[in-house]
Amino acid sequence: MASSFGKALLEFVFIVFACITLLMGINAAKSKASGRVLFPATFVTGIASIAYFSMASGGGWVIAPDCRQLFVARYLDWLITTPLLLLDLGLVAGVSRWDIMALCLSDVLMIATGAFGSLTVGNVKWVWWFFGMCWFLHIIFALGKSWAEAAKAKGGDSASVYSKIAGITVITWFCYPVVWVFAEGFGNFSVTFEVLIYGVLDVISKAVFGLILMSGASTGYESI
Repeated sequence: MASSFGKALLEFVFIVFACITLLMGINAAKSKASGRVLFPATFVTGIASIAYFSMASGGGWVIAPDCRQLFVARYLDWLITTPLLLLDLGLVAGVSRWDIMALCLSDVLMIATGAFGSLTVGNVKWVWWFFGMCWFLHIIFALGKSWAEAAKAKGGDSASVYSKIAGITVITWFCYPVVWVFAEGFGNFSVTFEVLIYGVLDVISKAVFGLILMSGASTGYESI
């Protein structure tokens, strides 16, 4: 179970996400072009704030079969917010809606398999993890190659913004399955340490992501 320090961390992350949501929402409303990119990112931090409020207030968790406290609210958050992050990346890169849809479907499958793995024990847990990594590698490859090439061909300020947010996404998303191995996987990490690490990764991959998008909104994203 998460300690009192862990609960305080959940409350702090909730406050961070709530403030960032308000800030981005105000900026998203300034123009239609900016809003097209910023509103998805605003929903990302808004949904994350709800998930963290749920966890901080004592809800959003179950006892997994391995007798570990499992925050299911976190997986529900990821199931909704990570496709929205990919939507923003796709819009900035200028790829087709079909490319975005394909990567979002891979993302949903990745999160689902991670959740299933967290709710199982024994060797089956690692089969689920392997399935999730297959979808994960598809996402990373697309972000780092085909989507990066599309953003480069597009040029301008959007290409620069894509490089920054894609870099943050790739680096932080690589950390999540590693944390999963030692938290939900082997159970080496305490629940409180898990809360800390996931909280840091969530803030970087969502809040910092959104702030970088917002900094690029000065261009208006008219070409998107």
